[in-house]
Amino acid sequence: MSGFFEEKLPDGYTEALTVDANDKKSSFGIMIGASVTAAVLFNAVFFAYVLPRIKEIGNGFNIFKCLGLIAAYFVYVVLHELTHGLVYKITTKRKLTIGFKPPAAYCGVPDIYVYRKTSLLSLFAPFTVFSVLFAVLFIVIGDPFTKMLILILFAMHITGCVGDLYGIGLLLFRFKDPATLRKDTGPKLIYYTKD
Repeated sequence: MSGFFEEKLPDGYTEALTVDANDKKSSFGIMIGASVTAAVLFNAVFFAYVLPRIKEIGNGFNIFKCLGLIAAYFVYVVLHELTHGLVYKITTKRKLTIGFKPPAAYCGVPDIYVYRKTSLLSLFAPFTVFSVLFAVLFIVIGDPFTKMLILILFAMHITGCVGDLYGIGLLLFRFKDPATLRKDTGPKLIYYTKD
């Protein structure tokens, strides 16, 4: 035992829950959660920021910045997954599995069982890093149109974190025991608890 993971599932553990992004039932729930989150956030951006500044934003419209938003989102998705991977690499020094299998991008360590604290660190990392980054960019940048694009990217970030936030919720409220283990193959997460 390293304190962060186990090579093999120790005796006395049983499977408590499987969340599979490729399972129709699981992916449907995650997609509903992401859709509701997106609707709430995009409406908040529109009514709280865009509508009061509609003229300034309209005057600053730039098609290249809009195309940049699309490119930035794809770069963000890769960096989001690599941030999970960085935590896993630091804590486990194991080979990562990174990929995209609709509806989810993923990064996991499929050959080991990670403890609750490792899972929490990995889940919190992209949410924290990119929330702070987008907040700083929003504060520093003065152009209202660019600020709106940053808010949209932030909303897309939070929406993309729905699966991570679900995992955090499971670990904080259902699997509170520090001995909880999780196998993270990427799209599939299996939680194990001690008998």
